[in-house]
Amino acid sequence: MPIAVAGAGYVGLTTAACLCELGHEVTLLEIDPQRLATLMRGECPIYEPGLDALLKRHLGGGLKVTGDLAQALSGTEILICCVGTPPSATGSPDLSSLWRLLADLRRQRQPLTVVLKSTVPPGTNRRAQRRLGARFAVVSNPEFLREGTAIHDFFHPDRIVIGAASPTAAEQVAALYRGIDAPLLLTGWEEAELIKYASNAFLAVKLSFANEVAALADSLGADGLTVLRGVGLDRRIGPHFLAPGPGYGGSCLPKDLAALRWTARRRRVRLDLLPAAQRANRRQRERVLAKLGPVEGRQIAVWGLAFKAGTDDVRESPALEVIPALLARGARVTAHDPAARHTFAAALAAVSGGLPGRLRLVDDPWDALHGADALLVLTEWPEYAAASPEEIRTALAGDLVVDGRNLFDPEAMAAAGLRYRGIGRDRGTR
Repeated sequence: MPIAVAGAGYVGLTTAACLCELGHEVTLLEIDPQRLATLMRGECPIYEPGLDALLKRHLGGGLKVTGDLAQALSGTEILICCVGTPPSATGSPDLSSLWRLLADLRRQRQPLTVVLKSTVPPGTNRRAQRRLGARFAVVSNPEFLREGTAIHDFFHPDRIVIGAASPTAAEQVAALYRGIDAPLLLTGWEEAELIKYASNAFLAVKLSFANEVAALADSLGADGLTVLRGVGLDRRIGPHFLAPGPGYGGSCLPKDLAALRWTARRRRVRLDLLPAAQRANRRQRERVLAKLGPVEGRQIAVWGLAFKAGTDDVRESPALEVIPALLARGARVTAHDPAARHTFAAALAAVSGGLPGRLRLVDDPWDALHGADALLVLTEWPEYAAASPEEIRTALAGDLVVDGRNLFDPEAMAAAGLRYRGIGRDRGTR
């Protein structure tokens, strides 16, 4: 089935490439000149494991790329909208890219099913249908892709959610996913929109809960990971998203939590749990910093700049808060990340006008340790977990390791002569 996909970001690129893998013909619409030129050269503009190979397999064949809307729509009855909906200062999503696309679609003569895969507040699909008119059928089809595992998540989803007013349009969209074994949930527009927001909000609350239990365990000298493992064995709770760390980040959880709160304020519905999760997440950054002790005049090595392993995305990354805080407190910082060095540098420069003089970004993780008084781990990259405590002790000038991702065994670290502080694993205060 010929399909158009608008927007070549994480969601749009993954969706387009995976639909090609399912046998569909896809035209990918991208209006950003730089990203379009990168794709036209056959290159992947983002870091996502497996995506580069998938694009190379289909670009020039079942997957075409264009910057022209009319060309993208030629011969198709479906357009999947994957344009960005970034947060505004009030927490509301910025839907300007979506509304511009819909205005352009109205000028096209052909009937069309418009699938909103972009994350949008409840009520947006209904507004989109009113703006487009009867020639169009609007369908909500939220994405549940995790950066770093997006291709696997596309082909092995927990569920496929389709919200529509037209049963015919819903069936048309469901047909896109034939061959994928997953529960199919057919809903109205608002239900589909709210499922996406509520899912991410719950994950944010669960992570914040895990971090608060870990903090309490630290104060008691208990093993917080054992506590949370015991909690997760309850089938009503489950083990997922109970791993304490430096606080959640990324492009989804912070944005969607803020948008859900904004939606509730507009409807005059009081929410108490979600603001508490946001406060707990901000506090978690401070808890991690406190484990380093005084940092003025010290050199701190940081392993990890991306908000999670498997991506170069630094949006809402703990490193974007923690590193400036270290610098403001008088520390010198040497930092490494296997994928996110350049995206981190660009993000930090955008808010500070350039890289601070006391921050050095290095290509080798061991270079970050030379001369450092302490190591702070912020991202759970496998290459960091593979480092031996003895190697760390040899390379590090000091002896303190603050493991924000609980990658290392505390006993092995102590045996190597390192002072180890994890999250929920500080058992020396009992």
